[in-house]
Amino acid sequence: MILAGGAAGGYALNEVKAEREKAQAEAREQAEREKAADEQRKAMEEEEASKTPEEKKAEQIAAAKEEAKEEGCPDEIISLVDKNDELIDFVKDYAQNKDKEIPDTVEGPTEEGQIPHYLQWDERWGYASYGTSIIASSGCGPTCMSMVIVGLTGDVTATPYRMAKYSEERGYIDESNNTYWAMLESAASDWGLRCQETMLDESSLAAELQAGHPVVCSMLPGDFTDVGHFLVLTGYKDGKVTLNDPFSKANSEKEWVFADIQDQIRQMWVFSLPS
Repeated sequence: MILAGGAAGGYALNEVKAEREKAQAEAREQAEREKAADEQRKAMEEEEASKTPEEKKAEQIAAAKEEAKEEGCPDEIISLVDKNDELIDFVKDYAQNKDKEIPDTVEGPTEEGQIPHYLQWDERWGYASYGTSIIASSGCGPTCMSMVIVGLTGDVTATPYRMAKYSEERGYIDESNNTYWAMLESAASDWGLRCQETMLDESSLAAELQAGHPVVCSMLPGDFTDVGHFLVLTGYKDGKVTLNDPFSKANSEKEWVFADIQDQIRQMWVFSLPS
């Protein structure tokens, strides 16, 4: 019995030792895995830190486009982010916002004489159709007229969406989804505004803008577009103009030397309240 007991005790000790060694081995393996994971994490952090802002932005854009594609976002909308990376959220938010009700009004000017800045790709109306396109892509003309009408008359029902429908209903959009110039004069008349189509030299432009008369411009390819575009000039001082670009926040937040963009202007329309 003593021998048997001793053998049993020795077996138990061997079993305990084996379990301890197994646990130690597992602990070492776990420590090695954690070390490898930590090294991998550090390497990824170093790689991320070494990327240029342009590379990071490109990755964000690629991720946004892939996410939008998986959610069924049309290619026309996805491609907009290649033209302006400000539209990353607009593209990403397509699925959750495309069917939301479009508001009947828009926020008005925050101060007297101000021309509010609206974006054609605002998620409140940018996904809505305009011709065979959408407002975000082709609605610069209606959006500019919305800014002018709301700014001068205070009619907050003249939203970019309403102006886009106005343009469609009256046939002011062509087969390529370009807005005819005639839409500007027609809308001005229907909202009780004066509209003068003219090309202004710098001194005349300065006088109109300083009098509180916004100027809509049809733009040639250049700083603002590759094909054609509408924007609103809103102010002038010391050779520089401020403007509301319906496709770009960044363009609208800076001052532009008028002489640098003058040759990019194809036509101008000056708007004002009746005398």
